[in-house]
Amino acid sequence: MIIRILPSLNDRQQWIEFCRREAPYCFVEQPDTLVDFQSTHLVITLLNKQVRNGKEAVKYSIGSRQSVEPAWHFIKACRFSLEHMVQGLEDIEFMGNVRDNSHSGFIPDVNIRQFFAKEQAVISPAFLGELEPLSKTPEHWELHQCCRLLANGQFQDLRFEKKALNGEYGGAPDPQTLLISLVEKPDHWRIRLRDSRLWLINGKQPLYSLVLMLGSVTARPSKRLQQRESQYNQIALKQVL
Repeated sequence: MIIRILPSLNDRQQWIEFCRREAPYCFVEQPDTLVDFQSTHLVITLLNKQVRNGKEAVKYSIGSRQSVEPAWHFIKACRFSLEHMVQGLEDIEFMGNVRDNSHSGFIPDVNIRQFFAKEQAVISPAFLGELEPLSKTPEHWELHQCCRLLANGQFQDLRFEKKALNGEYGGAPDPQTLLISLVEKPDHWRIRLRDSRLWLINGKQPLYSLVLMLGSVTARPSKRLQQRESQYNQIALKQVL
C-alpha cells in the first residue's frame, strides 16, 4: 500500500529517521496515530483504529513558538516512545481548549494543547485495504479504483492537464506524489472516464488524465521522499539528541 506509514516511533533512531524526511508527516501503526512535526510544534492525532471522519479525531500540539527545543525535550523526556507520549497526554485533564503548562516543571517553555481535528479526510489507516490491481474496467469509477491503478502501474500517458501562466502544460507527473495526494485528500477529487481517458478532477478543474492498461501490472512505485533535513531539524538533532 503506497502510503506513508511507520510501524512505530518508540526509540531514538526511529525519531531521527522520521525527522530527516523531507516532510516529517506520517501515520504510525502502533499506537494508531498521525504524527506531524510542524515547524516548532509536534502534533499528534489519535486515530485509535476507529476514526473514519477526521473531525472526530483528538489532536495534541506540543511545543513553543520561540524554539523547536521544547518539543524535542518532550520527546526525550518520554524516552522517545510514542506510546508513552500518548499515554501521558491522555492522562492530562484539559480545561476546554486552553493550553496546559503542567509539564513545564521538567520541560522548560513547553505548551501542550488538546483540540479536535479540522481535516475531515484524515482517517485511520486501519480502514485502508491493500491496493490490489484492477481485473476489469469498473462500471462506475470511484477514487479507490484510481488509486489501485496508480499503485500497480496499470496506466500509460499520465498527463498534467492544467496550463501554466505561459500557456504551456507542465511536465510528466510523479505517480507516487499523485497517489499520496488522492489518499490523503480524497474529498478534493472526482473521477471521470471520457474519450478513452480517465480524468482526475480537483474541484471543477481537470488536473490529470491517463490511459488505462488493465492487462499490465508493474511494480508499485518505490521512489522515496528525499530525506533533506530542514534547518530546525539539524539544530534539534545536534543540540537535543
